[in-house]
Amino acid sequence: MEDPLAEIKGVVEGLVRAKDADAQRDVLQRYFLQGASFDHPMCCVTRTRNSRDAGLLQVYQFLRSVFMDTEIEIHSVAINEEKDHLYVEATQHLRSYIPFVRKYIYDRYARLLVVLFLQKMEDGKYYVKRQQDLYSIQEEAETLLPGGVDDYVVMIKAFVLYLLMLYVAFFQLFGIWRPRKPCP
Repeated sequence: MEDPLAEIKGVVEGLVRAKDADAQRDVLQRYFLQGASFDHPMCCVTRTRNSRDAGLLQVYQFLRSVFMDTEIEIHSVAINEEKDHLYVEATQHLRSYIPFVRKYIYDRYARLLVVLFLQKMEDGKYYVKRQQDLYSIQEEAETLLPGGVDDYVVMIKAFVLYLLMLYVAFFQLFGIWRPRKPCP
C-alpha cells in the first residue's frame, strides 16, 4: 500500500467480499508479506517462511466459503506512523449461506478492532506483516455459544465489579490505599 489509510478499505473488501477465490488470493498476496502472521481469538497462523500462502490464505478461504454473504462496515481507520500500526474499527455481519447454520447457529453482527502491523519495503510500499483481530469477550462468547450469551457475560462482569467494590471498601476501612483528601 502506498497510502494505507486510503487503501485499507479496498483491501478489507477484497478479502472479506471477494467475488472468487482467485481474487481473494490476489489481494492477500498483493498486500501481505509472504511470512505474515495472523492472530484471532479462535485461531492463529504463526510466522513462517510461507505462512501467508500456507495458512493465512486458508483461514480467509474458509471464512469466505462458510460466510458467503458477509458484510463489513468500517467505522474508523487510524495509523500510528511511529510504530507502523494501522487500526481498523469495523462491524462484520456474519451470515452463513448454509441454511441450518444460518437459521439456528450463525447470523449475527460482530464488532471488532483489527490491528495491522505494517512493514515498509524497498519499493516504498507498506505490507501487512501481522494481523491481530480483537473482539470483546461478549462477541467471543456469542461465537462459541450463540443465543444471548453476551447478556450473561455482561451480568458476570457487573457482578465482578461489585465484588471489586466490596474488596476496595474492606481494605479502605482499614486505611489501605485510601484517599486522604475528599473529592473536590
